Amino acid sequence: MGEKEQKFKQVLALVVILTLTLVITCGCTVEERKEKTTLSDIPFAVLEENEEGVKAKLYYWDLEYKKIKGESKIMYTISKKDVPSEIYKKSPISWDGKDYLVVPSYVQVSQDYQGNIEKVEVPVQEKTIWGKGVKLVSKGDGKYSLVFNENNKNKEMEMVITPYFFKGEDGKEYSVEETGTIAGIIKKENEVLTLYSCFIPGAGKIYSKLFILKYDLETKGMEWKEVKIPEDLELSPALPPLPDNTTSIERSFFIPTLTVPAEVNIDNMVLKPVSEMMEYQKKYVPEREKSAMPVNIEILGSYENILLLGIQIVKPTEPPELYVFALRDGKMMGLLHRTTKGIELIDQENKVVGTYDIPISSSFGGGRDIIFQNTSGTDSMMN
Repeated sequence: MGEKEQKFKQVLALVVILTLTLVITCGCTVEERKEKTTLSDIPFAVLEENEEGVKAKLYYWDLEYKKIKGESKIMYTISKKDVPSEIYKKSPISWDGKDYLVVPSYVQVSQDYQGNIEKVEVPVQEKTIWGKGVKLVSKGDGKYSLVFNENNKNKEMEMVITPYFFKGEDGKEYSVEETGTIAGIIKKENEVLTLYSCFIPGAGKIYSKLFILKYDLETKGMEWKEVKIPEDLELSPALPPLPDNTTSIERSFFIPTLTVPAEVNIDNMVLKPVSEMMEYQKKYVPEREKSAMPVNIEILGSYENILLLGIQIVKPTEPPELYVFALRDGKMMGLLHRTTKGIELIDQENKVVGTYDIPISSSFGGGRDIIFQNTSGTDSMMN
């Protein structure tokens, strides 16, 4: 009995130790564990201009330790002698922040930047749309070519989109193709999800609709679903959702509205405002930073689970500036302030925790010299 009792006590002690370990390591809530998740360094490029052209220099925004890291690595250069000034600023077209970079053919990618580089001719009208894990090439008459990576190899397949009709407020029938524009595209496993934004004339106003087309790569089956737009959110044809001003995280698109950017949740088909930005704007953009123009909260891009939103401040007598908010699930993880003198990093307590002497070029006012990663884009010059 003594030996059995001793073994029982040893087992009991082991169980107690394991239980305490689990309590210590896993006793926190899901939200607390999410909060403790290590934050990624956000890659971004700063455009430096001289008489010969423009260089895109690579930096990293360390959200965890609130600092900027520079590797002195040049991503690409653009020569002014070869490219008209009105188009050389449209670059990159799509960038995942890692090794996939889509640029116009006139861009010279540096040997320092190794990765999957795709060069495209920039036409006058929209032809190709890039998204997360996929690109969509228009062939006309509802025919498209889907290109995506499968088992480390590029795969291409034809996709034919049949016309889809819906009733407007006036009772008339409209088609998505005639009234809509593809605003974004995502590939998730065996499904391709395409977002369409439509604008239809109504009684004294123009009203909007959002649709998601789900395309099954295996069965080639298509399913159309309408996204519910709340009454307090308004889309505008003056600021329509387009590949250049939308982004995606997981199974959500983020699009512009007249007030704040909004999330299109593909699982529940509801448009939800990123309402936290109203509070952040009030708290972190000082009262003295009153803009001479109406403030528009822009979608700058996304990286992994971080959404990047910008507020440009246009001053009457000074060059414009830019505030860049890094959000995760609506919570602010970091704030970057682009000034004429350099870059400031601001913490959640609204204190400047770092200043960096990164000169701004006169041609890129208002933070337009900073490029964040965004896989969503198009080769159209009309946007």
